[in-house]
Order: sequence, then C-alpha cells, then structure tokens
Amino acid sequence: MRQGRWLMVLLVFALGGCTTFVARQIERPGHDNRAQLAWFRQELKRADFQFDAMHTRQAVRMAYWYGQPRAYDFSANVQEQRKDHHYSLKFDYKFGGEPAKAPFLPARGSVILLHPWGMEGSALTTWALLFASAGYTVVMPDLRSHGESDDAPVGYGPREADDIVDLVHDLRAANRLPGPLYLFGVSYGGTVALFASPKLADVHGVIALEPYANAAAVIRRAPASGLFGYRWLASWIRPREMDHAIQRASRQLGVDLTQIDPGDALAHTPSCALILRGAEDNLIAGDALRELARRSPRASYVEVSEQGHLDLPMRTDRLFPPLLDWMQALSPGTGGSCPGFAPLPFTTTP
Repeated sequence: MRQGRWLMVLLVFALGGCTTFVARQIERPGHDNRAQLAWFRQELKRADFQFDAMHTRQAVRMAYWYGQPRAYDFSANVQEQRKDHHYSLKFDYKFGGEPAKAPFLPARGSVILLHPWGMEGSALTTWALLFASAGYTVVMPDLRSHGESDDAPVGYGPREADDIVDLVHDLRAANRLPGPLYLFGVSYGGTVALFASPKLADVHGVIALEPYANAAAVIRRAPASGLFGYRWLASWIRPREMDHAIQRASRQLGVDLTQIDPGDALAHTPSCALILRGAEDNLIAGDALRELARRSPRASYVEVSEQGHLDLPMRTDRLFPPLLDWMQALSPGTGGSCPGFAPLPFTTTP
C-alpha cells in the first residue's frame, strides 16, 4: 500500500510537477486519515455519541457526532518524555466503567468542536469526552470535504463558517443545543471558529488553538512542516511554484486564498476570544497571531511553552483544566471583561 502511494506521487510529479501536486492538496483535503481515526470513532460509539447529518442552505451534507453531558469515568493522561534530544508523547485514555451506562448530567452549555485540516470530527474525541464529562453538550462536525461530509469546494474559513451557522440553526430549532454556546477549533478549525463567531447569536466564548491569520501564508509554510505528508517536498518545490499552486487552487475553488484573513471577523465578534499557539509551532507564525489578536479588544493571545503545532492540541493535561476555568469565568452577555488564561506548567517524565 505504501509503495503504491509513493508510485502515485512520483507519477503526479512526472505528469504535472510539484505545482499540480500541491494545488491538489490545497483543493482536496481528502479522507486519508479515515483508517487511522477508526479507533476514535469506536470510542465515540462506546460512549453512546450519535452520528447524524443535516443539509445546509447550499445543499452540503454535513455529518456530525452529537454527545450529551454524562458522568463518564474518563481519564486522559499524557506523559511527555525528552531524553538525549529524543521527544515522545505517551497517551493513556480509558474509561473506568461502561461509558454507555454513564448517567446524564444537567447541561451547562454546548461546545462545537472544529477539527484540523485533513482530519474529521472524531479527531477531537478526547476533548469531546472531557467536555461531556464536565457537563457540556458536544457537537463534532466533519467540515466540508472531510470525513463523511460532502466533497463540496473548501473555502479555508468563510464557506465552512456558513456551514457551521446552518448546523447551529438546525440544532437550535430541534432544541438540541442548550446555551450558552462555545466554539472550539484547532488549526483549520480554529480559523473556521473565528469566521463563524460573529455570524451567530449568543456565542459565549471562542477558543482557537493555532488558527492561521492568512490562508496563503500558512500554505507556503505547509511543505516544510509536513502538513502535506512529505517533508522532502519542501526541498523540491520552489517559492514560485508554491505561488503558482496557490493561484491555481484559488481559481479552482473560486476564492482568493491570499485574502482569507479572519481579522475582520474577529473585529466584529462581541464575545471573548482566546487564541493559543505552541511556542515551538513551525507552521503558524507567532507575530501573525499577535497581530490578529490586536484586531479585537476582547481577544487574547497566549503562547504555550515547549509545544509545537501537532502536539499542542494533544495536551489536554495542560490545557483543559484552565480552559474550563476560562469558560466558566466568562461574564453573561458581552459587556463584562474577558478573563485571563494560563496553561498548566510543562513537565517531563524521565
């Protein structure tokens, strides 16, 4: 199987070159992670999460997981090890009992979890189970062209935000989304959360882990970060070819990727917004997110020490307890001040 993928990549390069390959990656995030995420889907089923779907006003089928607040005996332990310049994370996720029999809890609100590029809703299963255990209704959509949702043209933020707005309206009409409402997104999903927040009434708070401030800028950095799956691509493709790929994808998608910037949306968001970035993130530039946060007096930017782009969303041990405190400290309405946030300290295991 792996040999076949390599042959396919080499064939694409021979026929159309680096520009074609990168443009296709931009245009079609794909479903390459379905097999790797099967375990998470199984855990959601064990926890009695429902898998459902709806159609947006643009006739895009949106698939999503839906979980009610329950007293799961669930623990998510993360151990980080650094020795002789070697870095690794060890995870221990487990239920103490039978999750499908866990008693229901009164709803304290609802959280919509928005996944990274190339993933699906189930990628945030650990966050979902933690939020549900804390008393929140949880919704985990597959963004368009991801997971089980329709392969509609991606928009790198605005189009996906419109889909989320329709999903929220659908759930509210069915009385399945108790307030207050929070948006929580990671990377691609973080930017979608920023675009969606001013379009929705009564969003109580927005949490964006490592969102991008400009779509084209993060795409240019993607090959070196391994986001497209092959780190050696960075030594093959030149800046001019990257620009050509972005231009081609923009034409194919009908959007100008150089103009995808959530700053205006953030400036019009009345709720508090928290933007987090790993201090060692090699994909999202810190200066860009600092400048983004300055667009709103109700936005805060916090760097999390020792973490990179891929491992920060996994650090529920450092992030979830203070995020829960941040959410619960938000004032009703939009007139109060926004609370501060500090991640838990970084620790290593010998």
